[in-house]
Amino acid sequence: MATISRRQLLGAGGALGVMALLSACGSTDPGGSDDVITIWNNLADAQQNDYFRKHFAEGYRGKYPVRFSPKADSTIDRLIQTALAAGSGPSVIVTPGPSSFVSSYWSAGYLADLRPYVRHYGWTDKFAPWALSASQVDDKLVTLPASYETMVFYWNPATLHKLGLAPPKTLEEFEDFCSEAKGKGHVPLSAGNADYKGANEWFVGLGLNHGAGPDAVYSALRGETKWTDSVFVDAIDRLASYFKKGWFGGGVDLYFTNNFPTIYQQLASGKAAGMLSGTWDFSNLGSYFGKAAGNDATWDWTTVPSLGKGVPQIVWDLAIGQSVGINTNFRDTAAAADYLNFLTTDMKTIIAGVERMNFEPPPIHISAADFSAKADPRIVRLYSQLSAAESVGYTTWTFFPQQTETYMIDYFENVITGRLSAKAYCAGIESRFSRERAEGRVPQAPKPGGGLS
Repeated sequence: MATISRRQLLGAGGALGVMALLSACGSTDPGGSDDVITIWNNLADAQQNDYFRKHFAEGYRGKYPVRFSPKADSTIDRLIQTALAAGSGPSVIVTPGPSSFVSSYWSAGYLADLRPYVRHYGWTDKFAPWALSASQVDDKLVTLPASYETMVFYWNPATLHKLGLAPPKTLEEFEDFCSEAKGKGHVPLSAGNADYKGANEWFVGLGLNHGAGPDAVYSALRGETKWTDSVFVDAIDRLASYFKKGWFGGGVDLYFTNNFPTIYQQLASGKAAGMLSGTWDFSNLGSYFGKAAGNDATWDWTTVPSLGKGVPQIVWDLAIGQSVGINTNFRDTAAAADYLNFLTTDMKTIIAGVERMNFEPPPIHISAADFSAKADPRIVRLYSQLSAAESVGYTTWTFFPQQTETYMIDYFENVITGRLSAKAYCAGIESRFSRERAEGRVPQAPKPGGGLS
């Protein structure tokens, strides 16, 4: 679904420590009775909530009706954790990807094992293999991927035409692009984390996957290369230097104060030359461009440029934006599994949601032929190319364990402000990752050059 990613985790202590703390408060919503399937979700606005309710909840025809309750980005995870700790909660548990909370929920006994339903619904054939692998804990399928996304380079064609620039593809082109844009009085890349601190991990991930390269990241995820290797230290150091030059957001201080409306407005007005962000922003940019915004501005996207020597020019950062599992407190797991199958594989409903609401689809096999003639060609191009991707990268919220991810978000700010060296930052990643890997908490990742099918 199209939501602003809420992957702001709840500290290095992990979700269970927070749940223990919040359980004393009790549950504010018991999640419904046993003859209704309940789901809580955090969508962008009232229009998306209404659409989801009508088509993805009331549109389901199964054993039980589905009741949808919209929740705010800032509270949904805590509400779910509090309810689960109190022995209740929604029938369908929604998480921001497999890295956040899933392992802890499984360890606590809150998530049902979905393996009995894989063959019945043919999920092995319907989903991209990498997505099902990343959804496993202890070799058990405990969630299904409800949406997937990637990182892209956004640009305003009129702005680049005025500046005489083109979207960069290589490290040299990227550095020239940012230098020239800044030299002409523009913010090279609109960026900021005032609304969402978790934005830090988007850029750390780009630095690793596009700076160090997907082969190096995959090797480290498998425990074959340490995160203290010079390839990662150099990539983070280079990324931090870009922040210090003012290429991201106009300066480090401004990065901390820029909110999402400012970021989008800079791209639309031409103040910024480009923007590196996720495909979830397809649904957020519309109100800043064209008729809806009272201007004639347009936007487009392309792949993220290479940020390191020897790194492929095209690397698709794989990400599961949302995962769904079944609450073990719901009495009819089979009925809930049938709803999960509808939610994540009903092609007609899913494609309509993508076209009308800019919802992000699950990682099922989608081609250009699945879209109608009314579909936004930028969306058709995205999911057609992404489904056929050959060289892939690894987002922190999908392929990194939770405590490591939290550290990467929190401490990156110290790197760009000069309080922590890239070497020390990478050492912090290694110490947490090695511990979590020993505990079996690292999601499975596909090989970087193996394609998605």
